[in-house]
Amino acid sequence: MPDQGGERAAGSDALTAVIGALNGAGEDLDAVSLAELLWLSARMPRRAAAAAPGGGSGGADPATSDDLRERLPDWDGEGRPVYQSAEDGEGATLAAREVTVPRASALPDARQLASALRPLGRPWRNGRTQQLDVDATVSDYARSGELVPAFRPGPERWFDLTVAVDRSPTMAVWDATVDELLKVLATSGVFRTLRTAGIDSGKGGEALTEGPPPGRRRDGASTTGHSRRLLLVVSDCVSGGDAVWDLLRRSSAVTPTVLVNPLPPQIWRQSGLDLPAVRVSPPPTAGSPNVRLRYLVPPLLDTLPDTLRGRRHTWVPVPVVALSPHSVARWTRMLMRGDPAGCQAVLVPEPGIIPRPPAPRYDPPDGGQLVEAFLHSASSPALRLAVLCSPFPGLNTALIHLIRQELVPEATSADVAEVVVSGLFSISEGPAGGSGPVLRFRDGVRERLTARLGARDARRTRDAVSRFIAAHTSAAGHFAALVPAAGGRAAISSEAAPFADLSARTLAALGVTGDGPATSVADPADVVDAEDHLSPPAPVTPPAPAAWADRPRLRAAQTGGDRSDHRPYFFLSYAHTPRYAEGADPDMWVERLFRDLCGHVMAMTDLPAGAPAGFMDREIRSGEGWSERLGEVLATCRTFVPLYSPRYFASEMCGREWYAFAQRAVYHHARSGRPVEPIVPALWVPTPQEILPGPAERLQIDHRVFGERYATDGLYGLIKLRLFAEEYERAVYELAKRIVIVADTVQLPPGSAVDYRSVPSAFGGPGGMPGNLRLAVAAPTATELPEGRSPFYYGATRGAWNPFRPVSQRAVADLVASIVFVSNRQVDTVPFDEVLAGPEEDAPSQGPLIVLVDPWAVRVPQLRAQLMALNRLHRPDVKVVIPWNPTDPQSADAGHDLSEELARTIPRLLHRNESPLSTMSRSSVLSIKALGRVVPAVVRDVYSAYHRHAQSPLDAARPALRDPTDGS
Repeated sequence: MPDQGGERAAGSDALTAVIGALNGAGEDLDAVSLAELLWLSARMPRRAAAAAPGGGSGGADPATSDDLRERLPDWDGEGRPVYQSAEDGEGATLAAREVTVPRASALPDARQLASALRPLGRPWRNGRTQQLDVDATVSDYARSGELVPAFRPGPERWFDLTVAVDRSPTMAVWDATVDELLKVLATSGVFRTLRTAGIDSGKGGEALTEGPPPGRRRDGASTTGHSRRLLLVVSDCVSGGDAVWDLLRRSSAVTPTVLVNPLPPQIWRQSGLDLPAVRVSPPPTAGSPNVRLRYLVPPLLDTLPDTLRGRRHTWVPVPVVALSPHSVARWTRMLMRGDPAGCQAVLVPEPGIIPRPPAPRYDPPDGGQLVEAFLHSASSPALRLAVLCSPFPGLNTALIHLIRQELVPEATSADVAEVVVSGLFSISEGPAGGSGPVLRFRDGVRERLTARLGARDARRTRDAVSRFIAAHTSAAGHFAALVPAAGGRAAISSEAAPFADLSARTLAALGVTGDGPATSVADPADVVDAEDHLSPPAPVTPPAPAAWADRPRLRAAQTGGDRSDHRPYFFLSYAHTPRYAEGADPDMWVERLFRDLCGHVMAMTDLPAGAPAGFMDREIRSGEGWSERLGEVLATCRTFVPLYSPRYFASEMCGREWYAFAQRAVYHHARSGRPVEPIVPALWVPTPQEILPGPAERLQIDHRVFGERYATDGLYGLIKLRLFAEEYERAVYELAKRIVIVADTVQLPPGSAVDYRSVPSAFGGPGGMPGNLRLAVAAPTATELPEGRSPFYYGATRGAWNPFRPVSQRAVADLVASIVFVSNRQVDTVPFDEVLAGPEEDAPSQGPLIVLVDPWAVRVPQLRAQLMALNRLHRPDVKVVIPWNPTDPQSADAGHDLSEELARTIPRLLHRNESPLSTMSRSSVLSIKALGRVVPAVVRDVYSAYHRHAQSPLDAARPALRDPTDGS
């Protein structure tokens, strides 16, 4: 009989060990946190004990080990905290050694910026190089009989680019961003040559040559008068003085010039960019100097003098762009005459033309006022980034960019700039050889921001940074940091806070080996770099990392990763109400509803401070691309909340928003095989059932669950009348609860950003129009496949064909039908055999027809004959779509032959002079996402052709005139 007392003792020892480990975590853990820890520990695999000589087991007993983290399969010892090198100096008492850790990207939209430069890549036809002129050579040979090669000037890149960087003190925080911008310019392949220069305000504004940017060879050839020059000036226009403006004005007279400002556009007016703003139109010829740009002078400039020192004064327009792809693209298209809308610019005057009054004196605001102003004006990503940076008394821009990349990926360069120049920091010069200037929170700022930071976010920040460093030890870019080490020659301030914890394995990969952690005060004689700042040695305890740093860090695969999902819970889609006379903004009530919903969602979820709970188009800031921003949010938000009203379903823009979001649900259904409905409609005003389009009518929603008054008057009626305040609060609460439940249940993954301007409206086509769309599938079944074709993609019927398996779990016909339904069209799936059994070519059409053609169908005799018969009908209201999976090995090998056979079988149904299975074909579809782009266009074309050629019933009943001589 087993010893029950021994079992109870062992259980008691194990429980004591667990309680001791939890107490050692040093945190107040609630019941949910304890349950999660116990569940995760139970799910973890046990580490196999190494066999000791003689059959014994060596190592610590897992049940009695002093450090329970040794049980984790990926734990290799104590993690050592990492500090910023910028935090040494005053009060430094802990010995440390330097280490270089990976640097995150300082330019979030680098690839998009490179794409925005493409208009400048237009070739200059008559370049300096010569190329063989085949036509001229053949012509001369035919005329003279002598084969003498003829040459002509060859095309080359248009512009020689010079980048002038402002070297004033305030630009130091943007050094890393400017370096990455130079790399983008150098590797874009757009410019013929690329040179860099600096603008030193202390030397009269002369551009000082500094050589080419990294990764680009400098062309030593002298610049001739025939060069096409382009000047790009990078400056924040804060402390550069007149040097920047002198350079801009002088260069604008002879070359195209642009000012790139790293600050967000909404604060440009608070810097030296407080100049007259205009919109410039494209010049008469592409690549012309700024003086040839066209603009309208603002009326208020009439009050300024027209002459200066006896001669007429002229304004010079200078385009200004932010570090956003949308802003850069607007300028490049304007310069190359690709966008008649133009771009934003300022008018630069001659010195002295605009009086500059002295800056007013005012008492500097305290920390509380600075934080309150920032909370009211900052964007959501900027606010979240500032809160996540609050644990550190001082930090450099490299750490800010690392936190942004890992924890606030939606933040842009403008959001980072908004944090840096918000007034929350005092900026000082960093240590020699460090990572740039040091940003320290002003008095009272850090305490207020830290109060908005939860313990969970603090843990995520440190763990995310630690994982990034461990995963990118071989990255190209690094910045300096400090690791506590006995005998180290550097020092760490006693007030410093670690930003990461690195294992011995990671430290070894970074080149730190052989030193244990510091356990005593550093000797001032050993701390050479900071000996002037050290106090006499005293036996103090070294600063320990935060308590949560000693907790075991699990593998990302086991914990689900620590990359938090901070996507908006809902996208509020509404129809803008026109302003009546001089009344108040009619959409202010929609904005109030949005704020109330966000408050409830924040209370019902664990979203951290600064994370967006929802999105509405009023959050798009000045300078952002409207359509690009909408496309990004529609691709990432978790649910879609349309505000029903008659005006809503009459709006094409609202229909596009609905379609762009609904496509994500279609793709998710295709990949998972599970239908989802992430659309949560809300009743803004009572809407008759008969005006609902098909996509809205198919949603099963009972508005009475939000209250009887809500169902009869809508949210607008409840919010306008104080009498119904209680009903309004109930309806908003129930709606927010429904949003959270649907978002957490459906778990719709993010998709790719769509071009909002190109998608159709979900309310566009009337569902009950004559001639419903017919859909047929020309594909073999699993029993009639050609020799050598795998049955993996086929089923018992033709309609079961699924060419995108295993990515898609749905038949392609079902997927196409779902896309058609989203665009408010009715579709009837018909057998392919019935299509050919219909009327002849001269008979009235039975409705528009789309045929999904499997390329392998041409090798099945019956299907090949039917396709040829369909081709002979020559009906304009019949279109073919050819789903084609390039990852299918059999299809890839036979692609060329199948394409030629298709071109011979259905030449009339294909577009002229195109290969049916090429990536450029308008008939082929290479992925399930491509279906969302191709199918709406095909539906539009087939309906257009149907209405152009459909025979009216009156035409069919009208008697035809016959020739009396034909004998009939």
